[in-house]
Amino acid sequence: MALRLYDKARQAVRQRLLRHLLSCKELAPLLSQSLERALTLRERVRLRLHLLVCVWCVRYLAQLRIMRASLRARAARVADDTPAAGPALSLAARTRLKSSLQLPER
Repeated sequence: MALRLYDKARQAVRQRLLRHLLSCKELAPLLSQSLERALTLRERVRLRLHLLVCVWCVRYLAQLRIMRASLRARAARVADDTPAAGPALSLAARTRLKSSLQLPER
């Protein structure tokens, strides 16, 4: 009985918060920005409250963090592997590329 009452109260608080907080669609850009810049106090509070009640946004934030870490690791690996000056195209290759990229005249 007590467990059922607790679950109902928790669900009611969750539903009330979801009605008064930003929607997931409005919060998604803020999640991305939180990885790039320091959020204001108001933004941090809104973000944390939403993350308390929305498992989908928690998962989305985790995915963003994984992608960010993967891309940074990849960029570091590529920077270490490539020489300072990449191979240059020959004059003939550049001419072929230019001619194939030009739009036909009307």
